[in-house]
Amino acid sequence: MNKSVREKEAVLSVFAELVRPLMRVAFEYGISAGEIAGVVRRTYIQALEARLSDQKRSTTDARLAVVAGLAKSDVTALREALRAGAPHSMRASVSLDQVTNLLTVWHTHTGFSGAYGLAMELDVVATPGSPRRSFRELVDAACPGADGEALLDELVAAGSVEVIDSMTVRCLSRAYVPKGADVKRIERMGRFLAVVSANFVHNLLRVSPEPVYFERTVVSDESISEAGRDKFLAIAGERGQELLTELDTFLTRLAASERSEAGRKYGVGVYFFEDQSTDQETEVQTKTYGEKTSRTVSPVEEIDVLAGLGHKK
Repeated sequence: MNKSVREKEAVLSVFAELVRPLMRVAFEYGISAGEIAGVVRRTYIQALEARLSDQKRSTTDARLAVVAGLAKSDVTALREALRAGAPHSMRASVSLDQVTNLLTVWHTHTGFSGAYGLAMELDVVATPGSPRRSFRELVDAACPGADGEALLDELVAAGSVEVIDSMTVRCLSRAYVPKGADVKRIERMGRFLAVVSANFVHNLLRVSPEPVYFERTVVSDESISEAGRDKFLAIAGERGQELLTELDTFLTRLAASERSEAGRKYGVGVYFFEDQSTDQETEVQTKTYGEKTSRTVSPVEEIDVLAGLGHKK
């Protein structure tokens, strides 16, 4: 497909908009820009390989590298990680035994503890001329071959240690009590962010006779107070729940007559959100999709972002 430079730039802007809200989560969980870039590369290669396979085309490392614009060695490493089921962070998993062994050695070994079993402060990395030992040395003594960075991250997350000025590792507690991880909620977020974006991708790239998937948005026309937000949130929750309950009942009945092993699952989501765009950006978007040519003052305004996408040329 021949796409214009402006279209490609618009798509890249979509990726930026998708990722921007997730930066808060990345910062909260200590995820680096490099790790995010690694996830994107890995996902790109995985999707590209599947696409070429569907087209009965070669999926060698060299071919994938050319299409992806990556070095062949990088593609080889990414595919090996995919086949091995390596975590996205590309770090080894940390076991309970490794953590407890490390803390035990830190508090009992004469090279890492002082009087009364007091754990010594360690350098994050070995520093020439430093009188202190390094965290890597502790890892090598307690659990040889373990991923030192992963262990340190786990201990910091559990509150067992702290890192001071990115230079010193200080043990705060011999006890290891990991905080309750909200993994299920995080996984749910990923699942439904994926289906929302898939809705837009379907409508953008669909070919006849594929149906246009329903997508509508209601946004307040003017900035409103937090009290107004709460009122809107309450009515949206009440009416949204009523709609979803009705649709759930319909789906239950529909499954009785339309169940198909070869079919797929479909759904509708209702989400309350804070619009981050400016009035100027909204004005441009409204005109672009042809719903209105001017804005009117009203409590809420519906923007049909699918207008004009009814037929794909």
